[in-house]
Amino acid sequence: MLFLLYPLASAILYPIGNLFLKRSIHEGGGIIRSLFVSNIVLSLCFTPLIAFIRESPDWTQIGWPLLTSVCYFLGQLFTLIAIQSGDVSVQTPLMGLKLIFVAAFSSLLRPDEVPPLLWAGAAVCSVGIFLIGGGNVAAFRRSSRTVVLTLLACLFFGATDTLSSYRSASFGRIPFILTTVSSVSILSLGLIPFFRTPLRETPRAASKLMAIGSLAIGLQAVILITALTQFGQATAINIIYSSRALFGVLLIIFLGARLGNLEASRAGPRVMRNRLLGAILLCAAIALVFL
Repeated sequence: MLFLLYPLASAILYPIGNLFLKRSIHEGGGIIRSLFVSNIVLSLCFTPLIAFIRESPDWTQIGWPLLTSVCYFLGQLFTLIAIQSGDVSVQTPLMGLKLIFVAAFSSLLRPDEVPPLLWAGAAVCSVGIFLIGGGNVAAFRRSSRTVVLTLLACLFFGATDTLSSYRSASFGRIPFILTTVSSVSILSLGLIPFFRTPLRETPRAASKLMAIGSLAIGLQAVILITALTQFGQATAINIIYSSRALFGVLLIIFLGARLGNLEASRAGPRVMRNRLLGAILLCAAIALVFL
């Protein structure tokens, strides 16, 4: 059971990374520069995998990792826009819905593998989304933009995971990962002309926060991929990883103010309780679908 510590570590690092990226954006880092740096750092975090290549890629299947890189790039873009526009305690729990999208996309590629409780899980998720949005119509409307943007991020990240699961073997698993993250870096170079100011002119405080947040996101991805490739147990690992929904809300409640985030005091105890309950429901829905 010690292998479950891997996804648990990733689940803790993910909301921490998002919290620092949000602060970086508001300190003058900007969405475009944050996206660029986080994608480059992600690629650097995966470079040690080069030492483990034992197979030559099938270049006739190059389209799959390229398509996956586009999906990841868009997923990360919508994630950062959601972080910038709303609360981390809304965005992070909703990212758990990625696994529901994975199940739905998997049903298109492998209809025989559709989880039988998919729609029951989706119904529970809808209640969880409403609670995370605040638990009442007025609060949900205020959070609706963040909810929609996060669902779009989940859509593209779900496509990323599905393509990685079902198309990586035909290209070569480790070459697939490395080609995908390298392509994400190449796509990110196209962001440079859109920087408001050159990267070197990013405010020092924002640069530090951006580096910490990007490193946390990159490390959690490497830890998760390591667990999946070394231990298998995809279902158990993904269920534990979905606990990031809880950690995202708990982080804001107990440590947010110390880390410069005032969401909890601004939203109030009632809304934060609703978000915590919604996060618990999302975790339960994900476990329901994948068990």
